[in-house]
Amino acid sequence: MLPILLKIKLATAAAAGLAAAAGPMPVPAEALAIVIAERAAAPVEVKLYDENLQIGATVGIHRDGTMDEATAAELKHLFRCRQTGRERPIARRTLAMLADVAEKYDTRTIEFVSVYRVQAGESPTSPHRDGRAIDFRIRGVPLTPLRDYLWRTYTEVGIGWYPAEQFIHMDSRPTLHDTAWTFLTGVNHYHPYWSEAARRPVVETGVPPRHRSGV
Repeated sequence: MLPILLKIKLATAAAAGLAAAAGPMPVPAEALAIVIAERAAAPVEVKLYDENLQIGATVGIHRDGTMDEATAAELKHLFRCRQTGRERPIARRTLAMLADVAEKYDTRTIEFVSVYRVQAGESPTSPHRDGRAIDFRIRGVPLTPLRDYLWRTYTEVGIGWYPAEQFIHMDSRPTLHDTAWTFLTGVNHYHPYWSEAARRPVVETGVPPRHRSGV
């Protein structure tokens, strides 16, 4: 079986080859459709950077949050609790959201601050403890459009904006209500103004916001 990132590169190379061949002669529609379908089925290349250890990694995650065994083991170690060293698989839907963000901001590096946490003092109800949450930022991308995109696109989630700390918290919570907050001066401020604005229907264009309740 080919490594997952090699499959991505092969699919990309195939698409580039067809595009180049399209110069003097048009590419058959069937061949182009096959390449497009293969690229859609291929995993998303996710560029990661650990803010704590200052190390980078690139992994392939499918849009539904699945991956091959080698990638799953690499991610579990990469996202381990920094205080205890303990490891846990991250929730599939959280990884699906991560892949979606990586694809939306293609070629950008996702800098993660915290993922799995089980150290002393961590709340027993924390989504970090369950491996459902990621605190992160994306190089060169302002926090506010990233925050609004996640809140507008997904349901059954928790989205927190940390403007002073400069990161976004996202978690999947399939059995809980959606929760949005802004963290200021050590306090979570729930139901912030931006959460209402981000999900407000766009009446003038007639295009309603889309919500993904599952993957």
